[in-house]
Amino acid sequence: MSSITSLPMAATPSRWPVGDPYEAYSYSYPHKSAYGPLEPGLSLRSLWQGEKRSGLSLYFHLPFCEMRCGFCNLFARAGADNDLLDQYLDALELQTQVLADATATSRSFARLAVGGGTPTFLAPAQLERLLGFAERYLDVHPGRIPTSVETSPKTATSDRLGILRDHGVERMSIGVQSFDERETHAIGRPQETREVHAALGRLREFPILNIDLIYGQPGQTVQSWLFSLQNALAYRPEEIYLYPLYVRPNTGLGSHCHVRRADADFTRMLYREGRDFLFALGYEQISMRFFRASWEHCNSGAVYCCQTDGMLGLGCGARSYTSHVHYSSPFAVASARVQAILNDWMSQTRDDLACATWGVRLSEEDRRRRFVIQSLLTRSGLDEADYFEQFGEPVAELFAQLEALAADGLATKSAGVWRLSTLGLELSDAIGPSFYSSKSRQLLREFARP
Repeated sequence: MSSITSLPMAATPSRWPVGDPYEAYSYSYPHKSAYGPLEPGLSLRSLWQGEKRSGLSLYFHLPFCEMRCGFCNLFARAGADNDLLDQYLDALELQTQVLADATATSRSFARLAVGGGTPTFLAPAQLERLLGFAERYLDVHPGRIPTSVETSPKTATSDRLGILRDHGVERMSIGVQSFDERETHAIGRPQETREVHAALGRLREFPILNIDLIYGQPGQTVQSWLFSLQNALAYRPEEIYLYPLYVRPNTGLGSHCHVRRADADFTRMLYREGRDFLFALGYEQISMRFFRASWEHCNSGAVYCCQTDGMLGLGCGARSYTSHVHYSSPFAVASARVQAILNDWMSQTRDDLACATWGVRLSEEDRRRRFVIQSLLTRSGLDEADYFEQFGEPVAELFAQLEALAADGLATKSAGVWRLSTLGLELSDAIGPSFYSSKSRQLLREFARP
């Protein structure tokens, strides 16, 4: 079926400088490129003391995978022996204890996620140990709050998944990327489709299944893209993410100058094919990438509201969000630098872990920009009343480009809520950066240099 039923590829308004919408993801602000030394460092106890601590999100980061995909620019490394994994878990347990002490009073969690990397790269006993950290030190039990864990086709084994089910994990997310082995090999992800199907069969035993797919891959066609979608939808996933391929510096693909994704117009066509394919099967679009089934049982549970909810991140590479400070360990993509950061992180003492030393202090302008970006790029949209309640000023005072978006058909305003149009959602990754501060844009350009 054809999805090119509305705006042609040339419909991007010429006076709105969105450029190529497939250069980089836009979903967080400030970008990690804005992070640097926090001088002086900030005590976690004092940092969280004045924060709202109900409805927190808890995140554990495991920066290990069985392989490093060619497109991956996350903080992760390929391979690790059991000694290294045990050493990492020792450090993670200590950090969990420190954080539990720093946030001991009036604390509750609304959701838990375990990501990476690939958490199921851990051996079954190590995975059991990790879940015990949340339960023992933070009184966070996966069976009591919505809990999500990431996995991969090779590591979604019956023994590991059995542990997750026993602990009450509700949602499993798996990166498949493509059901065409030629395509996955082209993006540096050698996997066997039969192994993918076997893993999905086991994962379907969980209440909520998410599948990630990538479009715009070298050699991909409309037919092969629809083939992957059809295979994924055979498992009736409650959620599905469609990611455009980005070739970023310091990644496997980025180091090979001959590797190119599909051109922007063809990539946009694939996006529309995927979007309309999902619409026809009863999925609703939450953001440019995120589609959710409309049947009732998968719409339950607390949803992280990044504008107002705090995030506690544990593990090397995890980010934590308070209202005025975002902090983490340093970030890298290149393998040597990742390992150096990892070694430093695992050698920290209890006193080291009790202090945030790398991150960014958000100015009031940063906070306003973040609120707009994180609201506008999702289906719920930007509510002017919510913005005014948060900042005490009309949103238009700072962001005149909202009117420009509306004039060009990229956004609409109804009952005081700004929402991206169909075309606006398609161009989210270009619209988001248009709201970045000039300083943030400069830091992002410098960060992206090889």
